[in-house]
Amino acid sequence: MRVAFEGIFPVLAVPFDEKGRLDEGSLRRLVEFQIQCGVHGMVIFGLASEVYKLSEEERKTILRIVVDQVRGRVPVIAGAEHTGTEAAAQRSKLMEDLGANGLMLTPPTLIKPDAEGIFDYYKTVSDSVGVPIMIQDAPTWTGISLPPSLLVRMMKEIERVHYVKVEAPPTGLKISKIIQLGGDSVKVFGGYGGMYLLEELRRGICGSLPGCAFPEIFVQIYSLFKKGHEREVEELFNKYLPLLVFQLSSLDVLVEIQKIILHKGGIFRSAYIRRPAVPIDDWTRRELDRFLNDLPLAIFQDARRF
Repeated sequence: MRVAFEGIFPVLAVPFDEKGRLDEGSLRRLVEFQIQCGVHGMVIFGLASEVYKLSEEERKTILRIVVDQVRGRVPVIAGAEHTGTEAAAQRSKLMEDLGANGLMLTPPTLIKPDAEGIFDYYKTVSDSVGVPIMIQDAPTWTGISLPPSLLVRMMKEIERVHYVKVEAPPTGLKISKIIQLGGDSVKVFGGYGGMYLLEELRRGICGSLPGCAFPEIFVQIYSLFKKGHEREVEELFNKYLPLLVFQLSSLDVLVEIQKIILHKGGIFRSAYIRRPAVPIDDWTRRELDRFLNDLPLAIFQDARRF
């Protein structure tokens, strides 16, 4: 599948049973839920996938399951970063061979390279694969800030680097700077759980990589925006914004809240998050229940089981 990536590409959470083992049935239901909510693609092995807690064998198994369940209906992007350049290239080629239609990589995070080292990292990966690459710019978690000029240079000069996912608050300022420097040759996605989606759409992003627990909301916002229904977009976004802010107080909180919603909605058999983790407390659970009682979500309204 060779298509331009645009629209809503939720980052899939990885389901485990109560003993921390991969739950294939729940993963397949999650994929079907995304498809039936109208997503334009999906991402596996993002930060919200607990990718940093997966073994190499689990990565292969998970990607095989996702690709098999998707059956070519939408593109699948796989995270493939590594702390080493050569290892990132090898992992990226493996992800492509297993069926990924695109790749997403943060820069290396252990030994933090300079601009030329970062360029070499993405160039080496690009030379090793035949699918599009998305740079993940997430300094909050990686500790590496990627200047707009470097991002634009890589998208212009590295053959398969076509996209950047900007998660560097204030995201809007950086998105505008990248588009100003790169023009039509750069394609920018938003992320950060969709918390800044409306501003990012107005600033010119081509899509977003939010969470996977209520993808229909992001699909509706994107669709209404594309149709020019500005007032409806603003009303819908503002209705769900408090929940978006609430769940993104930390990465662990985001992961657990997404999994709790998926569990309550019957997609996941368990909300287990892998160790180490900082679990949410009872107050947070009660507050989440208040949000879920007040906000309509497809996962609770649809009688179908995916």
